[in-house]
Amino acid sequence: MTHTVLITDDNELIRETLEKALVSEGYRVRLAKDGRECLEAARPGDIDLILLDMRLPDINGLEVLQRLRQDPSDPIVLMMTAFGDVESTKKALELGAFDFIRKPVTPKALASIIKMAMEIRSLRQEIQQSIYRNKERYGYHNIIGRSVALQKVLEMTTRAANNDASTILIEGASGTGKSLIAKCLHYNSLRAHQPFVEINCASIPATLLESELFGHEAGAFTDARKLKKGLVELAQGGTLFLDEIGEMQPALQAKMLQLIEEKCFRRIGGTRKIVTDIRIVAATNRDLKKALEEGSFRQDLYWRLNVINILLPPLRERAEDIIPLVEHFIGLYSREFHKPAKRISEEARLVLERYAWPGNVRELSNTVERIMILEDGERLLPEHLPAAMTRDLESTGPPASPGAGGSKATAGDFDLKRLTEDFQARTIAAALEKTRGNRTEAARLLGLSRVGLYHQMKRLGLLKKEEC
Repeated sequence: MTHTVLITDDNELIRETLEKALVSEGYRVRLAKDGRECLEAARPGDIDLILLDMRLPDINGLEVLQRLRQDPSDPIVLMMTAFGDVESTKKALELGAFDFIRKPVTPKALASIIKMAMEIRSLRQEIQQSIYRNKERYGYHNIIGRSVALQKVLEMTTRAANNDASTILIEGASGTGKSLIAKCLHYNSLRAHQPFVEINCASIPATLLESELFGHEAGAFTDARKLKKGLVELAQGGTLFLDEIGEMQPALQAKMLQLIEEKCFRRIGGTRKIVTDIRIVAATNRDLKKALEEGSFRQDLYWRLNVINILLPPLRERAEDIIPLVEHFIGLYSREFHKPAKRISEEARLVLERYAWPGNVRELSNTVERIMILEDGERLLPEHLPAAMTRDLESTGPPASPGAGGSKATAGDFDLKRLTEDFQARTIAAALEKTRGNRTEAARLLGLSRVGLYHQMKRLGLLKKEEC
């Protein structure tokens, strides 16, 4: 890609000399002899870098710089001057100048500075694009569900993101979406442009976890040949997400408590305190109150973490969220795999809603992903689902709580005979719909004889009066 450089200087010889040098390096070059021409040339927004002289005949270079900072295209500005004015240099850097160049400057030195500036600009653009993608990916619209329980989670997440000073504890079974909530908290907060650093406390041996979190000085232990910054330090200004905090050993819990309370820490083997500005979000699938009773988790750390608590209910307790989630993942994977989206058949809908989903949203996502990869056709059918789902339905009834958001289930919700008959009736109705009422074909689909289908329909009350 060819970059465009705008040279702004009132000295014609300097303009021509710099132009010749930059054209030979492969840059497109435009020229301006004063501040007004510079602002006019920069207006279309297609300038990548501006060489701006400090002293211009019409407008002071600092004033031009200030106006350029309002340009949405945000070109890099390199200030040039033949005068060593410390105050002007400081002011220019405060206003957003990339660097300050003393004239005269050799073409080779100038080309080197511009190349470095372009590389940094490219890196900044990549970071901005990454932040934009993450803001879109982890926007609140990606917390899918209409249950009362999930709406409470969404409300709590929104409030917590708007106040990024307090620590947060996210509790919930594996697969309920704790990591998604943590990322939503970060990318919808004022810390979104700073790092999101994640560590799973259960996946790293206890002997290494302290070094991963807090880093170490060179020579701190046998293999510490050079200084290493820990994740706490790398998260500066952003969010540190401690997944599975319940697996952290008590000795390290004490150091984590000190970090939260004092907002500073020491690397292993170090004596200097390092001040931090991070938000700590922790998550666990354990019952931490039980861990407190057992003495495996510090009570003082628990209360420090639990300033804001977000509890994610399992999927079986919010059955009305299942179909919206399935539809969401169908759309997601249809785009990813470039395949047409599927409609959910009524009989498949029943199986999905009545299944217990022990792996929660993660299991549901994996199920839909497999179907979108392996199965063709416009509809999602029961035969596309793992056999365990229909087997569990027939043997145990509906594990998913019919009461949304934790409402109480009635005795009828556990009437196995009624629920099994309901499932059979829906399946027969779907087979008849697929065959446009052709009972012979429907019976074949269901693995029944035509007479067997007739008896099943009669038993389930699916026949018209004149057929009985």
